Amino acid sequence: MWRYVTKRILWAAATLLAVVTIAFFAINLLLPYDFAIGLGEREEAAQQIREVLGTDRPLVAQWADYMIGLLRGNLGVSFDDFGYWMAGAPTDGVRGEILAVLPSTLAIFAVGGVIAYLLGEWLGRAVAWHRSRTLRASASSISVLAFTSFPPWLVFLLTYFLTDRLFQVRSWFGLGPVAYGPTPEGPLLGVLAFGLTIALTGGIILRGWARKNGRRLLAFAALPLGVAALVVALLSLGVWADAIDDLTLPSAVMATAAIVLIAFGEIMLVMRAGVSAEMTEDYVFTARAKGLPERLVRDRHVAPNAVLPAMSRFITSVPYLITGLIIIERELRLHGVASLFFTAIEDGNTPMILGILVFVGIIGLVLRIGLDVAQAMMDPRIRIEGGTA
Repeated sequence: MWRYVTKRILWAAATLLAVVTIAFFAINLLLPYDFAIGLGEREEAAQQIREVLGTDRPLVAQWADYMIGLLRGNLGVSFDDFGYWMAGAPTDGVRGEILAVLPSTLAIFAVGGVIAYLLGEWLGRAVAWHRSRTLRASASSISVLAFTSFPPWLVFLLTYFLTDRLFQVRSWFGLGPVAYGPTPEGPLLGVLAFGLTIALTGGIILRGWARKNGRRLLAFAALPLGVAALVVALLSLGVWADAIDDLTLPSAVMATAAIVLIAFGEIMLVMRAGVSAEMTEDYVFTARAKGLPERLVRDRHVAPNAVLPAMSRFITSVPYLITGLIIIERELRLHGVASLFFTAIEDGNTPMILGILVFVGIIGLVLRIGLDVAQAMMDPRIRIEGGTA
């Protein structure tokens, strides 16, 4: 297994360098913008600015400098901080600006994605196993409608119908209504993003292990246990009230709900197709002939084989979800990575564009490595074909 994981990590690193190289040359060659001219300076002053920024050097030399900085963890200085940089004032750089807004996007994307995956997997399995045409038609219509919905229209419906109910929930905790807008910055939001991701992911892993070993009660309680562990951690840290305030912010809740609705439909359709295909295999008839309960046949034999395509499709759809998140963040006036990327494109801020692409590439490759490891654990044939068994 370790040999297999090492090979996937090396492949991911090589892929990231290739993607960054392609993005660097594509952005610098195709983006019709000169930051020095955009400042409104005369040609002599503009040339001095280019010399300071290094944009007057050959593109290959600029690429070499950028790659060396990338290997050191330096993504350069944003053009927006040019004035502070020239004055010798300290700046956060591209990496600092991205890390400042990353917790908000990560919390929304990770929590919404995990909930969408759980909902789509469960619904796809249930719909495929029950041969009701009415149930299949209804589920398919809902999933296609959600998957193909226009994000601004979806955000409008969510805010129109759910805002009052969300304020009612906040009142249960003694919190008042809050206007739509950016989520507060600070370490707590990062802790919540990391904690929610770990709690839900750990619950999924525990549930899979419990199902594989026939622990039905543990499988049912796996996700609640993960969330309960997070609640206990927040209470022990004394930040429960502030955490509830952040978790029930209207912009964050509506953005998460929109991601769930957009993502779960495709997962449900893929899972349903996988379960329907596996139901015709010989091992299913053999299991039924042995007298195994239908629930056991579905959860321990059919679902593990059908879940692999659903997991793969979910990971590969991450770029599409990020595209939808750009629109969602702008509609809800959130200040996250997606909206920062859109603003950087409008301003021609090349270092910021490249920095965000690097972060998104790293997140995507980490998810891909996690998917490869999960698939290898669930399907030994992958390890055997990779020469690890």
